[in-house]
Amino acid sequence: MFALNFTRLRFFTFSIIVLAVALSPAITGIQYRSEITDYFDADDTRVKHFHALEADMGLQQNLLVFLDNETSFLNSEGIDTLYGIHHQLKTLDGVARIDSILTTAVSDAEGNTVSVYNHIRQSKPISDSILGQIADNSESNVTLLSEGNNIASLYLYFDKPEQIKETYLAVQHTLTDHYPGQHYLLGPVQIKQALHEALLHDGFYLMPLVLVLGLGVLWYFLRSYWLVLSGAASIIAALWVTAGIVGTLKLTINQTSSLAFCIAFIIALADVIHLLMSFTHQPANISQTQAMLNSLRSNGASLFLTSLTTGIGFLSLNGSSSPVFATFGNIAAIGVACAFITAVTITPVLAVMLNTQARRTEPDIFQRCIEWINTHRSGFKPTHYRLFYLLSIVCSSAIVLNQYHNDPLDYFQSDSPIIQATTVSEQQFGVHHPISIQIDSGQKEGVFDARFLRTIYELQNWLEAHPRVSNQSNFLAVLSSLKRHLHENNLKWSTAPLNSVAAADLWNLYQMSAPENGPQNIGLDTQFRRATITIGTPKLQSKELLELEKDIAQWLDNHSNFNYAVTGHAMLFASIGKELTTNMFLGGLFSAMIISLLIGLFLGNLKLGLLSLIPNLFPAGVVYGVWAMAVGNIDIAAAGTLSISLGIVVDDSIHILKRYSNFRKSGLLPEQAINQAFNQVGSALMLTTLILCLGLGVLMLSIFGPNQITAFIMSAIILVALLYDLFMLPHLLIKFDGWLFPRQTHQPLDCPSVV
Repeated sequence: MFALNFTRLRFFTFSIIVLAVALSPAITGIQYRSEITDYFDADDTRVKHFHALEADMGLQQNLLVFLDNETSFLNSEGIDTLYGIHHQLKTLDGVARIDSILTTAVSDAEGNTVSVYNHIRQSKPISDSILGQIADNSESNVTLLSEGNNIASLYLYFDKPEQIKETYLAVQHTLTDHYPGQHYLLGPVQIKQALHEALLHDGFYLMPLVLVLGLGVLWYFLRSYWLVLSGAASIIAALWVTAGIVGTLKLTINQTSSLAFCIAFIIALADVIHLLMSFTHQPANISQTQAMLNSLRSNGASLFLTSLTTGIGFLSLNGSSSPVFATFGNIAAIGVACAFITAVTITPVLAVMLNTQARRTEPDIFQRCIEWINTHRSGFKPTHYRLFYLLSIVCSSAIVLNQYHNDPLDYFQSDSPIIQATTVSEQQFGVHHPISIQIDSGQKEGVFDARFLRTIYELQNWLEAHPRVSNQSNFLAVLSSLKRHLHENNLKWSTAPLNSVAAADLWNLYQMSAPENGPQNIGLDTQFRRATITIGTPKLQSKELLELEKDIAQWLDNHSNFNYAVTGHAMLFASIGKELTTNMFLGGLFSAMIISLLIGLFLGNLKLGLLSLIPNLFPAGVVYGVWAMAVGNIDIAAAGTLSISLGIVVDDSIHILKRYSNFRKSGLLPEQAINQAFNQVGSALMLTTLILCLGLGVLMLSIFGPNQITAFIMSAIILVALLYDLFMLPHLLIKFDGWLFPRQTHQPLDCPSVV
């Protein structure tokens, strides 16, 4: 390591400031997206199927509106009310089309077939016959009108993505101003809006709170505004440069990956704490400059290694095959590197500019805790340690009880508008998970082929009998309903049109009933090649969804030779999400091995690196085991936290092992080496753990589920890791000292308690 002096530190500080200024314009290059599918690799076949369905059906810009009426919609007054709001929404700029019970076809007394909407627009009365046909249409597609007829659904499709925000707000204002009852919003557009609100909430409320809380705690222990300001300056510089690099790389962030900036801030604060706590505990009879150089010399190497290992932990998220978590890991790794650089340059240069008189002569509360632990550690009996290890093994073993489950709707608060709308959907329509089955006939206008029609009809009947399917809708059911209407609802004409000519004629009649009606309204693509069957299911576990997908696939494989895809948000999170979870766990374990090897190489003792795996992996094992017993479900966020936390928890063990190794090499006995190591770094370790847990505790206030889970599990692992470093690691070091240092003499030497 090059010789430390303040001339070089000032030069590096000036260079960092210049770099921050130069990168400032690039910050605006950070791109934001709130697509739920961004959590998965776009090259995955299942994601391609989902996007293909979106393109065929226009689902990318879909908003589902539930209108709650005090009385039934299935009367002339209710239909008029529905027509009024339908008409208001239809005239909004950016609304391409609306599907509702009003867009279904009916036959009037003169034998004309028109949509309900056009029937009303022509000032024709809503007769009992028309109401009966509307009721029949609602039975063909049960998602349009609830069983009690008091909840109506409107599916809005937007055709101007560049102004979707303005159109969304216009829809909200229209519903508020023109509909007297309660309304609820669901669908992809509403999910995007909810994700965007989560980002704004965390960015504008939680990030400043973490900053104020962290710096407040730092001031309480340092009792120097100047030292706090010095640390804050380096943290802000680190985040500024990080944002500039992210913008230069044109990285895309969302509500999850943006959390990386907050994590980077907390880690930067931990780096500053180690330096400043060591600085304030230097002997009072040396100059501030010398005290800071001593602090840099005693902490610099450890900070470098902890930054390196933490960065590796974050970079391991690239192996998850999730773009969002990969971006999260990359941003966090950049932030960790910048935090180290600014901590060892800006913080020292600013800290010594003023004589703060902040160096302590009395031990703080954490030092007193360390002294108590050092004093009473010898009083722990082998039985205590056996019980501790046994409890650790039992809790860690419980990790196998975790079941994978990942529901994207669980990402939102229970009282959020999107969950309220989901509750309405579940209670009134029996739908929590909307799933689509897209079947490809293989040729243009192939949906009217008799063989294809027969497959759809038989699949429809099979789905109606499936215990995990609440309802289903498809184009054949719509044409069947229209066929009955043409014959005055005579049951003799209730059979499905399985003849190619009959089906094509009914489609033409449906299309003529309302010129704005297109094939997408009933689940067909514009070339009439592919048909989509939409099914609704109650709230199911991911395992149950995968079993349903398997059942559907098996039925289609046995009864047809058409290509098909079973897709939807829920299916993506159930199928691909399970693979991502496995990848993240394996990636976390792999990064733990790499980190262990680096620790061994850095300390010049591979055995120490191997030993460090025990106190670094057990905390995660215990927390995930307790999580299994308390919650039982693991999702993408919970799995990704393993890799994130591993890189952080090694921070404490590295500082302890570095000093313990030095003291053992200097000749101290194992017990003395442990005590001296804790005297030097114990206080800083406790303070960094406190601030990390407080900062992550603030992030638990996030309104976005994955961020809450990440913050909760990570803070629990960090807290448990401190306990293992304070009690398990010293016992292991003493127990295996002969193996770790086989040639080391055991001659006690006098050693200052603080360096």
